[in-house]
Amino acid sequence: MAQALVAGATGLIGRHLTEKLLESGLYDHIHVLTRRRTPFFEEENVTEHIVSFEELDEQSSLFEGIDDVFIALGTTMRKMRSREGFMQVDYHYPVRIAETAGKAGLQRLFVVSAMGADREAPVFYSQVKGSMEESLMTLDLPALHIIRPSLITGDRYEFRLGEKSADLLTKPVRGLMDGRLVKYKPIPAEAVAEAMAAIASIDSRGLHIYENEDLHAIHRSLHPASKKKAGRYSQQWNLDSIFKGGSESKQFSQFLVNTETDLSTLKLKLDKLRQKETPDIDGWVQAVERMQMIRMKVGEVSAFVACLKAQDVTDKEADLLGGKTKELASTYGQLQSIVDEALLSMTDAQWEELMKHDEMKEIEFNLEERRRLAEEKLPADKEQLIQQLSVDGYHAWGDLYDQIVGRMRVVIREKGRRKELSVGQAANRLSDKNRGVRRQVHDKFEAAWDEEADLFASTLNHLAGYRLAVYEARGWENVLKEPLQINRMKQETLDTMWETIEKNKDAFVGYLHRKAELLGVDKLAIYDLEAPISKKVPQVSYDDAADMIMNQFGRFSPKMADFAKTAFEEQWIEAEDRDGKRPGGFCTSFPIREQSRIFMTYDGSASNVATLAHELGHAYHQHVMNDLPQLSQNYAMNVAETASTFAEMIVADASVKQADTKEEKIQLLDDKLNRSIAFFMNIHSRFLFETRFYEERKSGLVSKKRLNELMVEAQREAYRDSLSEYSPTFWASKLHFHITGVPFYNFPYTFGYLFSMGIYARAAEEGASFEDDYTALLRDTGRMDVEDLAEKHFGVDLTKPEFWQKAIDVVKEDVRTFMELTEK
Repeated sequence: MAQALVAGATGLIGRHLTEKLLESGLYDHIHVLTRRRTPFFEEENVTEHIVSFEELDEQSSLFEGIDDVFIALGTTMRKMRSREGFMQVDYHYPVRIAETAGKAGLQRLFVVSAMGADREAPVFYSQVKGSMEESLMTLDLPALHIIRPSLITGDRYEFRLGEKSADLLTKPVRGLMDGRLVKYKPIPAEAVAEAMAAIASIDSRGLHIYENEDLHAIHRSLHPASKKKAGRYSQQWNLDSIFKGGSESKQFSQFLVNTETDLSTLKLKLDKLRQKETPDIDGWVQAVERMQMIRMKVGEVSAFVACLKAQDVTDKEADLLGGKTKELASTYGQLQSIVDEALLSMTDAQWEELMKHDEMKEIEFNLEERRRLAEEKLPADKEQLIQQLSVDGYHAWGDLYDQIVGRMRVVIREKGRRKELSVGQAANRLSDKNRGVRRQVHDKFEAAWDEEADLFASTLNHLAGYRLAVYEARGWENVLKEPLQINRMKQETLDTMWETIEKNKDAFVGYLHRKAELLGVDKLAIYDLEAPISKKVPQVSYDDAADMIMNQFGRFSPKMADFAKTAFEEQWIEAEDRDGKRPGGFCTSFPIREQSRIFMTYDGSASNVATLAHELGHAYHQHVMNDLPQLSQNYAMNVAETASTFAEMIVADASVKQADTKEEKIQLLDDKLNRSIAFFMNIHSRFLFETRFYEERKSGLVSKKRLNELMVEAQREAYRDSLSEYSPTFWASKLHFHITGVPFYNFPYTFGYLFSMGIYARAAEEGASFEDDYTALLRDTGRMDVEDLAEKHFGVDLTKPEFWQKAIDVVKEDVRTFMELTEK
């Protein structure tokens, strides 16, 4: 019965190696030497030994009966903070394991070293690896396999900033690293692990050294290039490349544990720093750097769980993980409060000393911002308490909303048969070309939400009540203070935007009346807004939509087109139309993997094509910021919607211009204008409703009946009473009202839409030079207020109506064209 032992199974290579050895079936049993619990502790064929590597001599019995030993230990100078500590892990531990295993009858030893390992090398790291190799060779083992990879890519449980930086630097030239340069080409940890498992499958004796190019060759032989059918893209995303196993992933479970450990360790460090009478500037620099690293890990956790919950609303394990995610975020928020208070307490001289560090200069805007915001909040201990209470006293209401929506069904009659739809599938039916279908779905949709409205009234009231209590404690009277802070914009800018839109609504009301004429009704109902004008509605296949988006992106930015190609080919998009998915669409990003995932339900409509482009715009925005410090990547929702809406505009505008017939052009223009109506009227109604609801909530709970009344009142005002029927339960059916992370999840959409109009006009003027300007603007979104951003990149004042009017005029041109084409 063959047995193997792996040392370093929690590391990047060791984790993948253990998985590959389990999959290979080469061994009846695998033993794991570790200092902490691994992702494999529940595996039937794995025995986990938690040991002290300094005391291996006393635990030599662990090596009895072991045939093959795999050593994948390694650390960094940054982590160990001394050459002695680094030597201990990368030299002494591997040699001690090999000596002990050799005495117990080891057959083969496999050890991960590094490219350039040489005892005489000028670099200390390479010297240590070279010395380790030479010491192993003197043991005269039956078989010794030395693995020498180049830069390892992939996600570590322990984030390594140096390797991430090197990874970023090599990205642009990786595709060129063939031929003689392949020896330097970075290699995924999983590829190294696969190569080691493949080597282990062949009987061997003696010394064998595998250079980086050998590892690449083995990987290529295991994965021969296969031709993908042209134009075929999966409509299901790949989450296994993030954490394998979904909500049952042991790999993710370990990542959670390690993230919790990082947070606990940081808390101890912060507590020590706080106790010093004079601020330890170097210590706070390290703390801020560590905060950024942990922020990435918390972001990775949040993104993964969000994807799990969205793809299957019945996944109970994902719900539990969602609770754990909120606890992590709460703990992180508590630690951030400590850092913020420390920044606030620094004197000007201490602040200047802090800013002398290059790492701090890069994030000066963000630190200044945090310092300013801390001044307007409660003392750190009270802000920490708020964060703690938010898990069960705030975010839990959002979780309850998700759970209720997850079990809801909308029952309709389709072709004479009873059919149950998820709320997401039912929402897509509201754009059906048949008015009878739309009316039926609308009525059933409203009834389904009304049936649960008492519960939704509770969730909404308690969410708002929590926020208002926090605002009162902080002395904040304006409920818009927090959303304006989050979006880095002035009240004056927001007021000017809405006022300018109000002055221009007549043109859009005219469009709504014309559409009603074309549909043969006196007034549009709210379920007619997305109705197609033409009975011959072209359906766009997912493959065609992908090709069209990539082609149109390429007209403005080849880099943007290449990015979209990666997203489609690497399965970053979940678009399948199936039951069990949550409604709506979103884009989320994984900071460590530097990947995004896009969620939607694709049904082939022009609106869905636009949504797909919209979410890809979000993903591209994050993509161009990946190399910035983590704090500088924290861009607000309003500018996030700018990038997404710009991407949407590229595709929508191109579709109109390339229409083959007048009828098709009218239909596409209508679809484009319908989105304008959404930003100018639908979003406006949400803003009016939420503003008025909060004012009433200050006096006590607001009933379901009153919520319905407030919703219809807001819709009538926003749409200028141009509709025949409204949606009283829209406050319940719209997820955005119940999202706890962002208050007033509405006006940033309209801001982003109009701001993108300015970008789109500039792109048309500048042509090829636009790409670099656009990238520069996106990279500034996380480190500037929006007014400064507009001034720097456009030379405009957002607090004045001129910019907004010019942007609206661009949209009104579409109205004019539509009215001309539909004139009888």
